[in-house]
Amino acid sequence: MREERLDPLLVQLVAQGATLEESHRDGRRYTLIAGHQRLPISAVLGVKLEREGHIRPLCRLSSKTLWVASN
Repeated sequence: MREERLDPLLVQLVAQGATLEESHRDGRRYTLIAGHQRLPISAVLGVKLEREGHIRPLCRLSSKTLWVASN
């Protein structure tokens, strides 16, 4: 299993106010929400952002969690 590295641009987008939406309905999926764009990112990167303290959960609704920057 290879480890994925966090893209510095991803960390910068989150720090500037982009949010992440995590869905558990069809397995663990993450979508980066930046302005009007919705971009899928891997679950590995989403978990890594959380573990490294870049994001924290804001709210949970049904099978989704909205994550925001932790700064």
